[in-house]
Amino acid sequence: MSKATRRFIINKLGELVISLLIVTILSFLLVRLSPIDPAEAYARRSMAAFSFTDEQMEALREKMGLNDSLPVQYVKWVRDAFHLDFGKSFVSGQSVFEKVTTAIGITVTIVIISAIIQAIFILLIGCLCYLMRKQIIGRALIFLCIAGVSIPSFFFASTYIDIFAVKLGVTSVVGNTGFMRYFPAAVCIAIGCIALFSPMLANNIKKEMEQDSAFYARCRVLSEGKILFRYALPSAVATLLPNFCQMLGLCMTGSAIVERVFSLPGLGYLIIDSVLYRDSPVIHATILFFAFSLVMFNILSDILRRILQRDASAREGARL
Repeated sequence: MSKATRRFIINKLGELVISLLIVTILSFLLVRLSPIDPAEAYARRSMAAFSFTDEQMEALREKMGLNDSLPVQYVKWVRDAFHLDFGKSFVSGQSVFEKVTTAIGITVTIVIISAIIQAIFILLIGCLCYLMRKQIIGRALIFLCIAGVSIPSFFFASTYIDIFAVKLGVTSVVGNTGFMRYFPAAVCIAIGCIALFSPMLANNIKKEMEQDSAFYARCRVLSEGKILFRYALPSAVATLLPNFCQMLGLCMTGSAIVERVFSLPGLGYLIIDSVLYRDSPVIHATILFFAFSLVMFNILSDILRRILQRDASAREGARL
């Protein structure tokens, strides 16, 4: 392993640790700054808030670990988190780790299906935008892409339910199983990404078709279609891969409202519920996992960008 590679790995690990520390500290600060006491919220949910004496409320706070100072609470939480012990939910009493891992499986399934949909349609629409760039259809596709980027995913989710479930009745609002349980949410998340990356792919293809390699291919009397799919498209796609990885991380963190609309108990659904009920152990754990997934996708993006830059330098050296 070269010295530059070791330095790169150490820097990325440092970024991961620092990012997680900052996010978790902010999580603890924001929960503490909330005007609603988690112990009082717990008592109100049990319909016993007005029957609790001051001594009982104090005992409840002690049991929940809320009487310790914020630094002490944070150090204890970090120590337990290293052993994957995030405590128990104030609402259900269930292990927070079990709740979060179950939710992660649902969110990851949605993002994987969404990524497949994105890849297929970005390739299709991006090529169409390039091939028809001087025609009305190409301009219409660009306009639709601009509209798709401008409209939030939860609007697509609400519209999907209103049209396909309520008016047409071709699908149910709840009770879907298997692939169809995740497909609508994955599509709604994918639309904005498709609309963002399709014009970028078309622009990259245009640049690649103007490169010397494409000129030499034309000199060899290759058709425009072969040049596009054999030379230009692979290079154009490779250029977008780092940004695409970053977008998948944003899809993980941005799935919250869509999961809520479709009643899918993923990480986004879980964090919204935990905030509503002031379930601080679940809040801290879900924020940690969200931050970890986002940082890891960013690191993967940087690794891909580094590999692509090295390959480009090697190709340039071979030409010289």
